[in-house]
Amino acid sequence: MTDIYLSVDVGGSQTKIIYQVDDQTKPSYLLLSPEIEEITKDKLNFFMERLGWIGSPSPDQQLWVEWNNRVVVLGEFAANFDPLDRIKELKYENALWKVLGAVGLIIELSKVKVTAKKQIYLELALLLPWNEYSDRRRFEEQLRVMLADFRVRQQYLKVNLERFLCRPEGGGLAALRIKQQGVDWLRNQQLAVLMFGHRNTTALYFDRGQLKLGDSPLLGFANMLDIVLDMTSGLDRERLSNAIFDARYAVIDGIYNQNRNHSTRPDWISFGQIQALASAKDPSLRQKEISQIADAIRVATSQYWDKLQRWMDKILPRPLNEVIIGGGAAYHVEVELEKYFNCAWELQKIDKYSSVYERTGEYIPKDDKLPMIPMVWGSGFITQVQETFDLDSEQTYRYSTSARLVDCFGMFDYLLGMETSQ
Repeated sequence: MTDIYLSVDVGGSQTKIIYQVDDQTKPSYLLLSPEIEEITKDKLNFFMERLGWIGSPSPDQQLWVEWNNRVVVLGEFAANFDPLDRIKELKYENALWKVLGAVGLIIELSKVKVTAKKQIYLELALLLPWNEYSDRRRFEEQLRVMLADFRVRQQYLKVNLERFLCRPEGGGLAALRIKQQGVDWLRNQQLAVLMFGHRNTTALYFDRGQLKLGDSPLLGFANMLDIVLDMTSGLDRERLSNAIFDARYAVIDGIYNQNRNHSTRPDWISFGQIQALASAKDPSLRQKEISQIADAIRVATSQYWDKLQRWMDKILPRPLNEVIIGGGAAYHVEVELEKYFNCAWELQKIDKYSSVYERTGEYIPKDDKLPMIPMVWGSGFITQVQETFDLDSEQTYRYSTSARLVDCFGMFDYLLGMETSQ
């Protein structure tokens, strides 16, 4: 009997984890910082003796894994040990440790009963970039070895991997859309999936049911952030990214009128989140610094999109019946994506007396003289993700978290579907 059903997306900005233990009626999720660092056991012991006893941190804030006399710290805890920037490293090797950490964390948080003789039975779905998808067999073999005997925090564990399912990033989105529309629909479609991540941007192309091509270059949102950092001073990726998306999500459902049926870009200089990035105390210098940051974001966005567009021109076949859009970074270039695929929002009046409009959720051609390729955000399942994990209480949090979780959610749904079908 399976003890844990687990889906993991080891993204460059966050590790997304969706899981369900055998006595739960619905899944739960965890988000972990992507940091990972191998340290010595002596270094871990020294930290715990000096600072580890202070307060009562939650398990995800003090997460480490031990295997074969190696110690690896994960997530927020890794920040205490000067972790290296691993944005350009292969994901699958670090993913081994992250899966071990996730299993141990789930067992502790869910209070799964563990004894010295008891094995935990696990079913796992994993997302990897397309350019690492060929490593999935090597990953599985090594993971089985490591799961057989390891330790997470204070808990020794033995885990049997009953089922391993691996798909390229975007595979969860594709699975959700196929489930929604049906296999017969897929066999009559030319369909693309685009995942805009922090580290990679991934494209998958399905031609009448067959996956024909994929690509996953290092064209993630981190590239855009690095351009801004090069043009400014005193910023870091995380603070800058948080400020950009706070500002973006604040206008994501902006008020529309009959003459404006497209998404809008924030006026960066006017947003408090962007202004807070400035460090100068003198009012005049501070204003200049804010202007410099806003200008840098505009320039970096243009350069980031130019690279994306040239890559999409090369990789995406024509014609396409639709394109599925995923990943949090997609919202930053929504304006450009609408123009590229010739999409504008269909609008309807809030009420019959109002001159204010809202989105219907459907696209119409931006230019009637050009063909439109409809975009489907999150395979149309973002609302379901929001409801499943109660993410509808705050707009900013709702958009950012649900958009990032939906690919992982699709893989989890597919994993459970395989179990049900058998």
